[in-house]
Amino acid sequence: MLTRLVILWLLSEQPHHGYRMKKILQDDALGFWFPMDDASIYSMLRTLVKEGHARKTVTEREGHRPRRTLYAITPAGRRHYEDLLRLAWREATSATDPLQLALAASGDLADAEVERLACERRVALECRLEELKRLRRAAPEPAMVDRERARVRGELQWLKRWRKEER
Repeated sequence: MLTRLVILWLLSEQPHHGYRMKKILQDDALGFWFPMDDASIYSMLRTLVKEGHARKTVTEREGHRPRRTLYAITPAGRRHYEDLLRLAWREATSATDPLQLALAASGDLADAEVERLACERRVALECRLEELKRLRRAAPEPAMVDRERARVRGELQWLKRWRKEER
């Protein structure tokens, strides 16, 4: 859903070609929040066109560069985009984090290694908090930073409790 929502969000602002979307999403501020493979962008654009949520407006070529197709959101796409925004507000975040499986399979690694990996995760989460400070001004919306900071702090607290229980 995230790839679909991001592409529709960009198209809701103005028509874009895939390469331009790729460049926008590589920007430090957006790349942090919405990491996406280049192939996902082009695949989603094709899907949105097939579904009638986007349309090709023109294919252009500048000099010797490859041809680029400009895409625009359709009225049906705008309604779909707004429905996805509403859904994002209503639904709780999915539990499809790979850490869930790592926890379920934690017996498959030595206890000492799980302890070391938990320490590495704590460091990674603390680094994420520092990164959030750095990106605060570049975030599309300050509430995004506040929410992510609360999520990371919550996971840090959980990790500390979990490690104490495991000992």
